[in-house]
Amino acid sequence: MPKRRKGANLSRRTTNSTVMRDIRARRSGEQIQQNNTDVRASMAQLRESLSQEARDERNQQRQLERRETRRFIVNRRRGIDQQRQQLLRAFTSDSFLRLAFQYEPDVEYYAHSKVVIGSLDKECPHCHALKFKNEPVGMCCSSGKVQLTEIETPPEPLHGLLIGTDPDSSLFLKSIRTFNSCFQMTSFGATEIVNNIAANGQQFNSTFKIKGQIYHKVGSLLPMPNESHKFLQIYFMGGEDSERALANRVDARCDYHNLNSPFARRIVTDLDALLNEHNELLKLFKSHMHKLQSDNHAIVINPDRTPAGEHVRRFNAPVVDDVAGIMVGDRTATRQIVIRRRNNNLQFISDTHRSYDALQYPLIFWKGQDGYCVNIKQRDPVTGAETNKNVSSKDFYSYCLMIRSGRDNIILRCRELSQQFMVDMYVKIESERLRYLRYNQQKLRAEEYIHLRDAIAKNADTAEIGNSVILPSSYVGSPRHMQEYIQDAMTFVREYGRPCLFITFTCNPKWQEITSLLLPGQNAIHRHDITARVFKQKLKSLISFITKLHVFGPTRCWMYSVEWQKRGLPHAHILIWFVDKIRAEDIDSLISAEIPDPSTDQLLFDIVTKNMIHGPCGILNRSSPCMVDGKCTKRFPKDFINDTVTHIDGYPIYRRRSTENGGQSFIKTISNADIDIDNRWVVPYSPLLSKTFNAHINVESCSSVKSIKYICKYVNKGSDMAVFRIENTNVNAPPLNENDEITNYQIGRYISSNEAVWRIFGFQIHERDPAVIHLAVHLENGQRVYFTDDTALDRAINPPKTTLTEFFELCNRADAFGAFAQTLLYSEVPRYFTWAQSKKWMPRKKGTPVDACPGLFKSNNLGRVYTVNPRQTECFYLLLLLVNVTGPLSFQDIRKVDGQQYPTYKDACLALGLLEDDNQWDSMLAEAALNCTGTQIRLLFAIVLTTCFRSRAQMLWDNHKDSMTDDILYRYRTRYNDLTISFSDAMYNESLIAIEDLCIAIANLPISHFGMSSPNRSASDLLNRDMNRELQYNTVEMAGIVSRNVPLLNDEQKIIYDRIMLAVSTGQGGFFFFWMHQVELAKRSLFRYFLPRYDQKMASHWPLHLLALQKLY
Repeated sequence: MPKRRKGANLSRRTTNSTVMRDIRARRSGEQIQQNNTDVRASMAQLRESLSQEARDERNQQRQLERRETRRFIVNRRRGIDQQRQQLLRAFTSDSFLRLAFQYEPDVEYYAHSKVVIGSLDKECPHCHALKFKNEPVGMCCSSGKVQLTEIETPPEPLHGLLIGTDPDSSLFLKSIRTFNSCFQMTSFGATEIVNNIAANGQQFNSTFKIKGQIYHKVGSLLPMPNESHKFLQIYFMGGEDSERALANRVDARCDYHNLNSPFARRIVTDLDALLNEHNELLKLFKSHMHKLQSDNHAIVINPDRTPAGEHVRRFNAPVVDDVAGIMVGDRTATRQIVIRRRNNNLQFISDTHRSYDALQYPLIFWKGQDGYCVNIKQRDPVTGAETNKNVSSKDFYSYCLMIRSGRDNIILRCRELSQQFMVDMYVKIESERLRYLRYNQQKLRAEEYIHLRDAIAKNADTAEIGNSVILPSSYVGSPRHMQEYIQDAMTFVREYGRPCLFITFTCNPKWQEITSLLLPGQNAIHRHDITARVFKQKLKSLISFITKLHVFGPTRCWMYSVEWQKRGLPHAHILIWFVDKIRAEDIDSLISAEIPDPSTDQLLFDIVTKNMIHGPCGILNRSSPCMVDGKCTKRFPKDFINDTVTHIDGYPIYRRRSTENGGQSFIKTISNADIDIDNRWVVPYSPLLSKTFNAHINVESCSSVKSIKYICKYVNKGSDMAVFRIENTNVNAPPLNENDEITNYQIGRYISSNEAVWRIFGFQIHERDPAVIHLAVHLENGQRVYFTDDTALDRAINPPKTTLTEFFELCNRADAFGAFAQTLLYSEVPRYFTWAQSKKWMPRKKGTPVDACPGLFKSNNLGRVYTVNPRQTECFYLLLLLVNVTGPLSFQDIRKVDGQQYPTYKDACLALGLLEDDNQWDSMLAEAALNCTGTQIRLLFAIVLTTCFRSRAQMLWDNHKDSMTDDILYRYRTRYNDLTISFSDAMYNESLIAIEDLCIAIANLPISHFGMSSPNRSASDLLNRDMNRELQYNTVEMAGIVSRNVPLLNDEQKIIYDRIMLAVSTGQGGFFFFWMHQVELAKRSLFRYFLPRYDQKMASHWPLHLLALQKLY
């Protein structure tokens, strides 16, 4: 490299250089020009004074210096290029194979093109939205079909407050939801607005979260006499003059919201003036105010009407005469907004009304612009002409939340207010979908075909057949949907055994891809749109890294589910199955629970110490979120151990060496205290994944976990749902529909802003590979049928096709495909045939060629046959035949054994020897152990004991007692925070007691009747069991029963009721005797009406006394 020139240091700070810079800075333009002229003259004079030889020597020296500089630069670039090429050659698809076993500290895995997600540099040609390279083409505007006008940049002072140039911007942005509440014209309500509370009781609010449904209400323009002004009414507060009126409005807003500082009052004052000047809805109300001649008059805002000549619903500001009118009386359409001059009533605003958004969020829709409504039309991307298809609410709000080139999106600057807006709008999206399902229940109403046929034959009312209100499994997040995914996960377990790795991948808010997109003054909790989009791309990259590049080895199958932390960050739970199981001796090369050595791998050391350290908690930090009752819920700190130990049941105990045995440690500052952190606090991780993705990635080997079903259920459990019961408190109201699955879902759900934006963008919550095809099981003419009143008769005559009926048709084909199908079991069909939209099994055209059948290909798809309750005896025996008999031609053919036709499926099972012993029940319970909880398996076992043919019940218990008791074991481990607790005789006894209770409830028989040993019960057990059952009564619920049914008692019952209630209320007590039939009548129709009328503790004794009376007869 050439020598550095003396004048190259432009930042030197000598006295002389400082003086010269000051002199040059004070020069005038003429002086600068004169100095330049003098310099040029002196240089020309210097060149003339040099001889030609000196001049040639100087030029040659300069050429050598430039050549040396170029050579240095070229060599350096060539070295960088060579290093990059070597890296690319090293990371071919083949060399990625099992890379996790050969981690190299010096390799920059994170820089490889197969891992880097890129930047937000892909611009949509239609709406100019900026996207990542692998984001869906249509996520912004449906490829040009959605065309909306952007929200305009607001004027000052609102613009300055949002972008941070106003001196009070910090106060405004910190309390932006409060300032919006000052000006909102409708109230915001939810079933519950949830405060985020950690396990230790500490509260934090990094995300907006609600439970249940959201609703907006609007009142009248003027309050009732002697009542204060609220919401919209504040805009109509008057005074002696305009200044007094403004002061009154400011006082009302600030006093109600406790905004007492002069800075807050200044903000409210300025925003009040801005909205009164620019908001078209306010102008509309004020222009019509003088037309309201009495309190019976009202302003009516039409939900869909648009100004003439304007495009439908393109954020139009309302035009007064066309969108509103004056109404007298109560005749209004359902979705219209009716604002009366003065009354006490509040009106619910329809979430499909175009002013729904503007009335609630005036600081976003500052001009009163239209939001979403149902008649916005899609457009032709080329011509711009309207089509006959409507824009969905999801597409509308996905468009609104995009980042666009050269445009400022005001929604994304509103921090906590934007979080509330996202939740509000996602609830609107869900409501739109759920309304469709509710209004199309006739299409969804279902009943087994044979039941429908019987009902038609008996002239029954078809409106009473089937479930009342169905929330189908196709609705993402519904209980049916979640249960379906759990069952599909267990299909992987049945086919391939336990998964190999359980990975938890959490978004890192410090990722450069996130921080580079934040606006000034923002952090990640303000921009759930960015964290969602970046994490989605990182997750796709991680799944591809593992399953396509095979860094842990070839993959059989995988699945993941996305959830959200209370603090707002998304994380994914991932299960991976590999072709080659991870051996115990390989665990240390894949998974580490130790701090890396900074002298050999500084980057990994930094990543692990920032992302993979738990707490610390316990005595070092009792305020840690994981602390409950003085103990860490994650069981940290762990114990030191020099070698990894694998367990028969459970996760391995990973190596964690102390500093004396070669382990590392570092100092972490918490609450101004320096704490020495060692390997006891490290969350297990994969060095390869941690270094590649720079995030919290917890990696656990789970191939030794016996109760893998609990992991599968945890991975697929979905969002939080509340447990509740719907009660009608109105005595005169019609009875509630307990089968209304849609209402149950809406009331019980929890929605946070981070989940809302994920769902608005259309990102999947669950993904898996390979696909699991669901296979129906039903008796002949017993398939599930979907019908309306008009189509019920046709459906009864022409039953629908199912995967089972078409399996028989496939086996009847007179070609090579039919002959091959006759060699398959029912569950094997999806590997070779695809279920087409035409409701037929069609040969697969892609995959591995099948030698035995040219033209047919094999895939890795799996089939899952729906489970059947043993109580459905014939259907259960049909299932037993389907999993044992290949290629049946019909329902009749499957009952043929050695050419003989048997009348029932059970007889056919007997002829095949499937019922000669308890093997089928043993297999059934073994399969249930993979899918079901201990409670469910105990119920299944009780059904087998009481209703099915079995020979050795004790042997079944001995073989499956662990699976029937695993929920009890889990409860003990959780209660005592000790994973080393194992099965005990006391746990087995508790399980047997539960089974015997079920047998008594089903058949009134103890388990000793079936040849099993009786559980150890004591008299106190019996009493405690009955007492616990009685103390579980819901007295609030029972009070409702009393208020509804006491008026329905007959004269004799009313006399009994009054006598007992008088004895109770006066404290006199007494004994009351009834005949047996009267006791039964009282238990069912009378006693339960007065039990809630007195103390709950006292009430609990009455059912026990009643039980004693029954036992006397």
